[in-house]
This record gives sequence, C-alpha cells and structure tokens, in this order.
Amino acid sequence: MNTWRTFAVVLLAATSCSYSSSSDGRAPALTDNLTQKEQLCVEERLASGWELNLSNLQTDLSPEQEIAVDMAVELCRLNTSSSPTLPIFRNDQPQVSEELLEAPVTFDSDDSPPGTDSLLDNYWVQCGLGEAKACDDLFYLAPPGSAYEQFAFSCGGRRNMDCALLLGIEQPEGDLNPSTPAPGDDEELDEWWTLCSEGSTSACGELRLIAPSGSIYAQFAATCGARGTSYCTLILDDDGEPPTLKDLSPSLSPPGDDEFLDQLWLLCSGTDSRACKELTKYGPTDSLYVQFGVSCGGRAVAPCARFFADLNSSSN
Repeated sequence: MNTWRTFAVVLLAATSCSYSSSSDGRAPALTDNLTQKEQLCVEERLASGWELNLSNLQTDLSPEQEIAVDMAVELCRLNTSSSPTLPIFRNDQPQVSEELLEAPVTFDSDDSPPGTDSLLDNYWVQCGLGEAKACDDLFYLAPPGSAYEQFAFSCGGRRNMDCALLLGIEQPEGDLNPSTPAPGDDEELDEWWTLCSEGSTSACGELRLIAPSGSIYAQFAATCGARGTSYCTLILDDDGEPPTLKDLSPSLSPPGDDEFLDQLWLLCSGTDSRACKELTKYGPTDSLYVQFGVSCGGRAVAPCARFFADLNSSSN
C-alpha cells in the first residue's frame, strides 16, 4: 500500500480511537510542543478548513473535531519541516476487491466481531444489528482488506448496496421528510431543494454540490430529499447529471492549494473511495476539493464506495 495513503488511514483510525480514552471529555493540549510556525499553520488550517477556532481547543470537542485537530497538527509538522519529503502517489490497486464483492456470502449479520479492536468491534455489532451508520463508520475506519471492511461493505453480511436504503434506517436529520418546505435562507438553494423534494435526482445532486457543508440544505440533499439514501438513482428515475458536475471530471488537475489535499484528490480520481470521503470531510468549506470528493472524483453524486463497486462490476 502507498506510504502516504497508509499514513492517512492510520492517522484517521488512531485519532478516532484517541478521544475515547479521555476521562474528562476534554481535548488534550495538542499544540503545546509546536513551533511558532507550526502553531500558525494549525490555526490557519482549523479556521479555514474546519471553521474551528484554536482558542476553543481546551473546551469539549466532538470526535470529528478532535480528528481535525490531530490531523492539522500532523500535517503542519510535515509541511513546515525544513526538508519535507512527500511520497509520490500511485494507485495501481483496484479499490473494490474480490473479497469486498463476495462479502455478502462470506458473512452473516450475527457473526461475532474479530476482537482485535474494541471500537471496530462495537461498530461491527451495531452494523450486524442493522445500524446503517455503524456500517458506514466501520467501513471508513476499517483497515483495508480486513474482515471489518468486508463485513461493513456488505451491510453486515446482507448485500453490497447503500446500507441506509437496505436497512431502512432514517438518517439523523431530525424531522426532515420529502415534503419539508425549503428553509428560505437562500433563494437559489431553495429552488434546488424544492426540485429535489419533488423527486429530481439531478436537483438533489446539484444541491449537495453547492450547499454549504453541514448545512440543512446539504443534509437534505445527501439523503435524496430525506428519503433515506444518498444514492438517489436507486429509488428515483435518473433525470440527468447536476449542472455543476459538468465542470468536473476524473482527469481534472488538483487545485494546488494544499499538498496533502492534492494527494487525496489524485487518489479520489483513481477510484479510492476513502480518499474521496476524506477529501469531503477535510477539504476547506465549500471548496473545489469538497465538490470533487462529493462527486466521487467528478463522476457522480453518490456514496463513492457503492458507486465504485458498480463501476467495477459493469467493467467486468
């Protein structure tokens, strides 16, 4: 496996476990040993990329915020070193392996977890019980090629498809439903919201691409108008691609604004679903990086692991 990709996956997995060991629920003083240059780098990353103010680091942080802080510290230490050596990316391994595609007949939902990682074991159990979000969390945190990854990809030994749709689990968007009226905060977004609510897959995709990250607009679009899946074409007729998607393509060069995000961009363009996911999560708010990750490398607005599996199946 590529060295840099290994770093990214291991870092995310390690930081996802780190917050569970804190007894008082507060974030550790992660920036105490940084140089002034590294400190400034971390402050800028957190403010511009994740809208997190460094002065709030000693307050309670969510797991995702702690991951952001950990990653910002690690990346700033790399990027501000006197002679950083960043490996060149290669992506000559297929994203969807035969083991993943065969997972539904390999596992049963009541199989016991491997027992090698307590956090992943917990996600495994919840996924087996039918928790769609636990299946997704398990997939993106699991070591590549592991039984954890295979179990999650098959929605707990069921089928290779969108777990939220398969398991009938509502997404955590409160009281949203397809008939919920548009919020009224932005005229253009309201128009796309209305079309998405009426069943337009292209409108849902466009809303997901242009809505502010984490907003109620993005949440509505990411669940196909609160219909319980981010893979609209599974349940609605495909009425064309979103307008913004026409400006994106897998061959599009990365923006060049951030070396680490550029590397994730290249992996995402090579059908690495984890890289697309990380690009969506860690790219600056409403940036081209986020759009590229959301669109599975300029291909489609869909859950990338599922979409790439379909691409792999159709090419065989």
